[in-house]
Amino acid sequence: MTVMNADTIALAEAGPGEPDVAARLIYDTGSYVFDCLYNRDFAAFLKITGALWQRDTGAFSHVHAKAALHDGRLAGIALGFPQSLYEQEFGTAMMAMAEMASPELLAHLPSVASHVPWLFPEVPDDAWYLLFLSAHPEARGRGIGEKLLLDCFERARKAGCASLHLDVASVNPAVRFYERMGLERIAETAVPKIAASHGVPSHIRMVKHLV
Repeated sequence: MTVMNADTIALAEAGPGEPDVAARLIYDTGSYVFDCLYNRDFAAFLKITGALWQRDTGAFSHVHAKAALHDGRLAGIALGFPQSLYEQEFGTAMMAMAEMASPELLAHLPSVASHVPWLFPEVPDDAWYLLFLSAHPEARGRGIGEKLLLDCFERARKAGCASLHLDVASVNPAVRFYERMGLERIAETAVPKIAASHGVPSHIRMVKHLV
């Protein structure tokens, strides 16, 4: 098997395959928020997120993602879309999640669902939102995240967007990576209730101006 690095990675439109791998990559980008929403039920998260990945619509769908492939296997993903799709695709994903949730999860969600969105400031109309960027643990530190992010900048420009926005936990080492790639810290937001109940840290809105 070839060594996994940026030179041996091919970027391609993501397909619905490897849903469990995709779900784990998505979890790594926002574990604090997902643990809060799913009340730390990782098995439920994997099941539902893997199913959402395979769908043709929704914020977690493969149709919005580029895949980093190593020997034909999923080594990373970058999932995002223009703001014009933001509300619609999140609504579709949340309805699908509710359809698949257990009674226990449905009972839990109302206690946190109205608080989580406060972590994330509004996205401007002319912006592209990067929801998830993640590399396989064996691929980290080898330039794959940089390759995916540079492709996101290009995707955003092609969509006519003036900036790229993302949100990241303040304790996530990726903050330094994003700064190195030219993103600026714009705001930091904390939500006391979910910080106390589930240890959700403050999140930083980061922006890259493209024009």
